[in-house]
Amino acid sequence: MANKIAFINGKGGCGKTTSIFHVSGVLSKAGEKILVVDFDKQRNTTDTLLAYNASMPKKTVLEVMQGTALLEEATAEALFKSRGNANPKYYGVDCLTASINLDDEAKLKKIDVKKFGAALNDFIKERGYTWVLVDMPPSNKELNRICFSCMVDFVIIPFSSDMFSIRGYGDIVNTVDTARKDNPALGVLGVYLSKYMSNCGVDIFIKRQIEKYDTYLDVQIPLAADVREGLLYGRPISYYKVFSESKKAFENLVDIMKKRIRAIDNERK
Repeated sequence: MANKIAFINGKGGCGKTTSIFHVSGVLSKAGEKILVVDFDKQRNTTDTLLAYNASMPKKTVLEVMQGTALLEEATAEALFKSRGNANPKYYGVDCLTASINLDDEAKLKKIDVKKFGAALNDFIKERGYTWVLVDMPPSNKELNRICFSCMVDFVIIPFSSDMFSIRGYGDIVNTVDTARKDNPALGVLGVYLSKYMSNCGVDIFIKRQIEKYDTYLDVQIPLAADVREGLLYGRPISYYKVFSESKKAFENLVDIMKKRIRAIDNERK
């Protein structure tokens, strides 16, 4: 069974795309096969993962959901660089591409969720994906409904170090509670800081606040140059950095995700 996880937050700029990119790198280097689903109309994840792929799909996830395209027609291989002058190569990460029309709720309400979910599960099994990572937009009730009811088993919440994240946490909890009406088994892996400056008083204060949550994950992704450069140049940090606090942080995040998944699965038995 693939581990299927949505990265969610009610606000933009909190590190969802960056996290998915570098988490994909950690997982693929460990031999996993990953499908990344871009559900954000801004297409940042699509553009980042497929920057070096000259064969950009002409179809998108929206057309797949509408039944006018096949999943393989909207999916392409992500090509990563292992260093600055290296040729981009395929390391087992694929991207199901986003559409700029993913905010069209009238179209989304017509989606046959069960049919799409069944087709996606078949596709995951056929391709042998072991992880599915979904990049969710800041706020879209219909996409939440589709994703949480038929696409994922877990959610994880990256927090940026600002008061807006703290204030919006209740909305995230409400989103998950609403999703559990369709998917009672939806598990929360936790909350982690995705843009952390250890020498900044604001960041330290925010960390102390979220440490009070029972969903808190003791992971702080540094707000560091190598994280941003890796994203810009298509180099997951696990591939081109040998020694890096950022690399350790993303590896730690993946380890904790795995442990939380095992714990939740054990609770369900």
